Amino acid sequence: MQDSTFCPLNTPKVNSIETDSAPEISTKIVAKTHFGWVLGHWFVGLCLFMATWTPFMYFLPFYTDKISNPITIWWGGDPKVRSSGHREMVRPTFFFLGMVLPVLVGAVVFAIIRTKSPIVVPPFSHLLHRKPLVFRGLISYGEILFLIIVLGGNAIIFYFRWARRYKPGKSTNLNILSIIGTTLGFNGLFNMTFLALPASRHCFWMEWLNIPYAHGVKYHRWLGVVTIVMIAGHTVVYFVVYGIRNELHDLLPCFDCNVAKEGFDNWMNFFGILSFLAMAIMGATSLPFVRRKYYNVFYTTHFLFIPATIFAVLHWGPILYWLYATIVLYLVNRMFSSASISAPVTIERAIAMPAEVVELTLHCTTGYSPGDVVWLKVPALSNTQWHPISVASTPLQAPGLLTVYVKCLGRWSNGLYHYVRYCHSVGLPPVVYMDGGYTSAAPISSSYSDVVFVGGGIGVTPLMGQLLHILHTNPRQTVWLIWHVRRSAMLLQFQAWLREMEALSEANGGRVHLRLHVTQEHTTSLNVEDDDGIGGVATFDATSTVANVESRPYAHLNTTKRMWILLLAFAFSGSLAVLLLYGNKISAINRSYWPLQRLAEFCVVVAGSYMAYIVTYVAKTQSPIPVANQVDGAPKLGKELDTPAFVAHYNVQFERANWAEVFAEIEAQTAKDAVVGVYISGPKALVRAVDGQIQGQAKFHVHNEEFDM
Repeated sequence: MQDSTFCPLNTPKVNSIETDSAPEISTKIVAKTHFGWVLGHWFVGLCLFMATWTPFMYFLPFYTDKISNPITIWWGGDPKVRSSGHREMVRPTFFFLGMVLPVLVGAVVFAIIRTKSPIVVPPFSHLLHRKPLVFRGLISYGEILFLIIVLGGNAIIFYFRWARRYKPGKSTNLNILSIIGTTLGFNGLFNMTFLALPASRHCFWMEWLNIPYAHGVKYHRWLGVVTIVMIAGHTVVYFVVYGIRNELHDLLPCFDCNVAKEGFDNWMNFFGILSFLAMAIMGATSLPFVRRKYYNVFYTTHFLFIPATIFAVLHWGPILYWLYATIVLYLVNRMFSSASISAPVTIERAIAMPAEVVELTLHCTTGYSPGDVVWLKVPALSNTQWHPISVASTPLQAPGLLTVYVKCLGRWSNGLYHYVRYCHSVGLPPVVYMDGGYTSAAPISSSYSDVVFVGGGIGVTPLMGQLLHILHTNPRQTVWLIWHVRRSAMLLQFQAWLREMEALSEANGGRVHLRLHVTQEHTTSLNVEDDDGIGGVATFDATSTVANVESRPYAHLNTTKRMWILLLAFAFSGSLAVLLLYGNKISAINRSYWPLQRLAEFCVVVAGSYMAYIVTYVAKTQSPIPVANQVDGAPKLGKELDTPAFVAHYNVQFERANWAEVFAEIEAQTAKDAVVGVYISGPKALVRAVDGQIQGQAKFHVHNEEFDM
């Protein structure tokens, strides 16, 4: 067995470092084994590109001649005769072939690939995580690319829509304003098509793109800003146009008019205004201050997306075809979550630790990856709030168990601390609901010679499981952990984990370099023992301590059932929509029924999607994974150390790390052509400090955890 190099602080000199590397695997064998899966992976990417490109094609010059006219002929129409055939089916057919079909095929192929092969990470993936210094490390190349695609796409759509409507020398100033207003509306619609997708919790497209859920939420916020700006521009411009015409009354509904004729514009405009108001309220309550301080307000008002979508469809019926794939995908993802949160999760251990930290160890019968994110709801604290928490364990550490740590940083987390203490005093387990299975980051590459974990405070938790996972699966990979905390009491709470890491390193021949830093040992700490501690008075509903439903180990839907729900959701909703749309069943009775026709189309899409959930609903079928307190053969841990012994054993430093010295030392102890993976999780100041030291250096591949959701 290879000797381990476990270093509390002073890393061995270059000549004492073991330079053995894992045996190289034949490239030919790997290519032969995985080429088919890699090809399938890129086929999925092609499907996603097609689904993204389809709404974009609608604005391009060739759409009418090359796409719309042939589809019109399919439905028995004459492209030159506006009312011939079933022209109402042209747009739905276009979006079905260009969006729905590629999404379905891509989802099925990706599901098959994921059961047979690991995630395929493109070789250029690490470049997207780098942050150019010209932007002071605030944004990565991947995020810049996302903004270029969004803003560039909007600019191109604006140009082509403008070019299609604007007639030089013929368009008056009023016409120009109308063209601008209409074009901004289409810009907003283009953004709405993709708005919900980055924030969907169970989504294969985000996994294919290797975008963790937390980063997806960030992109959702950015896309939301662009959407609201475009819709606001659309609304304001038309207010100006109607004001110039002295026709502002046409923006209000009329009740004594023919809705199919003179009242059509009134109601159409009014529905558009209502949709914009709902979006504006959502945007205002999504500001960081409101989201963090008044989460319930943010959460509740976000349900305005339902009336916002309904009123948008009533404003312009074809909007539904643009949003159809997104609506069904969003509903399907809600079904995935609903299937796993129907009962509270069984709790193995719940501890309110003295250093303002709650430890929850939960039973989990389905697999997960270290560093994943789960969402927790505690009914005793709130029936609506779901909070994202990083997983701090690895399934190799204790099969069937999942551990999270929650630091007292606000009203909810402080309430959780008191609630766990109360449950312990009355001898009952806390009632906790968990939702998991979200897209996680790609696994840490085994090609890194060294992996550096930089943690700040409780931000170290997503790194904990990943570090232990490396020691289990790739002990020849050198691991560095640099952990900053305010007070040594925090370190002592995680002493068992540190001792386990040390013992596992020694047992498996791993190499761990550990640096622990305490930065504010003598500052005053908020006392969570007091009820008016962090975040105000900690309150909880003691009656919620007893669950109405028996708890069970967490299990998310298996792949087969997920695919059935997805396929049937599109099949049922699409079939019902086509039956209603073909010949405009409702508005054909009376043209004044056009609002009812549009509303019914939206309702059958939602109802048809949920029919899939009802048809496929079966009781949980997952067989439980055996629960173990520790991995078989893992070394036993010694007794806990008191504070002086702990500080001496781990050579704890009461100062901040000198990042220039740290990374100079790491670079000196690695081969010239070796690549080092750096994973940072903690406060933004810590992220900026590390980024400022190594961003732009080819030797270091930097990855940052995202917490702002």
